[in-house]
Amino acid sequence: MKGRTGKTKLLVLLVACIFLISGMSIGCAKAEKPQEKKVETPKTWTLKYDYYSIQNTEPSIIDQWYFDEVAKRSNGRIKVEYYWSGALHKTGEHFAAVRDGLCELTFLNYGYYTAELPVSRGVEWKWRPGLESPDALFKSTNRLYEETPAWQKEYESNNIKVLYMTNWGNEACLFKTPVLSLDKLKGLKVRTYGVEGDVMKALGATPMPIAAPETYTSLERGIIDAVTSFGLRTAAGMKLHEIAPHVIDIGSGVQGPSAVVINKKLWDEFPQDIKDLFMQVRKELIDYKWAEIMNNTMETGVKTITEQGGKFHKWPDNVIKEAAKIAVPMQEKMWINDVTKLKLMTEAEAKDFLAKLDKYTSEFSKESKVLGVSETYEKLYGKK
Repeated sequence: MKGRTGKTKLLVLLVACIFLISGMSIGCAKAEKPQEKKVETPKTWTLKYDYYSIQNTEPSIIDQWYFDEVAKRSNGRIKVEYYWSGALHKTGEHFAAVRDGLCELTFLNYGYYTAELPVSRGVEWKWRPGLESPDALFKSTNRLYEETPAWQKEYESNNIKVLYMTNWGNEACLFKTPVLSLDKLKGLKVRTYGVEGDVMKALGATPMPIAAPETYTSLERGIIDAVTSFGLRTAAGMKLHEIAPHVIDIGSGVQGPSAVVINKKLWDEFPQDIKDLFMQVRKELIDYKWAEIMNNTMETGVKTITEQGGKFHKWPDNVIKEAAKIAVPMQEKMWINDVTKLKLMTEAEAKDFLAKLDKYTSEFSKESKVLGVSETYEKLYGKK
């Protein structure tokens, strides 16, 4: 009996050891198995672009290309929703909207924000020599902004980050009848805004500060006789030539310098790779894409209006010189007085700002690619 009992105990002990060793092996295997890492879903942002005018204007086409490229290259991390024709905020409301985070992206046309953007108005001129080229002014304003702390403060102290400065290309003016002299301009009620309102008043016209979306009905009702401060593609898209069929190149130069901006608090929250993406697409826009898009919009505007019965004219050189002689000194004096009175710049700093602007536009104009209204018409249809 004792022999059997001893053998039984030995067998039980052996089985227990086998189970113990197996358990240890399994435990070791489990311990050695690497833990699976949790894959974090990349953060995404949906940004609202809030624009006061119609979709197919010069700046909106440019901005849409820019933001679409950023979204496409972000692999789904950036999405952009577009709101046109004041669907979110009306003309004049966008500065406060982007500042307060009610929209993430917007377009600020300086002329609608004269109180908020006094320094910015230092690049908005009519008939200033050397500022006739839209792409030269585009490159110059972006360079000058980067070099001017007082200009940067105008936006960043209001929780706004500038992505790039832009403009509407060469100005197109639409009249109900041909107006080819300053005498015929006198007394006309002219839709305008911003600095051009001051200019038109000095030239004898009656400036009417009408928001872009209300321009067609104002022409139709006889509230105004003519339209200034418009890009040609925008005018064609709004069908202004149906009532004011005479497109007149008054030789005043580039229309509506403006800023494309983002809420700064949001910008500061972006990781560096997202910021780098915005800046890379910005570089491509400045280097070549802006000029390409602007030329396309000008050609579209000229073709549309010509095919629908519009007539193109240009002020004679002597009339342009006469207008410039009145307008240029007045604008410069007003701007310098404004920024010095507000203590945003000293008189010397303001004059240095203008000197740099003239210098940069002169340099960039040598490689200018964007055609004006009359140049585009001649390219498509030949000289009259």
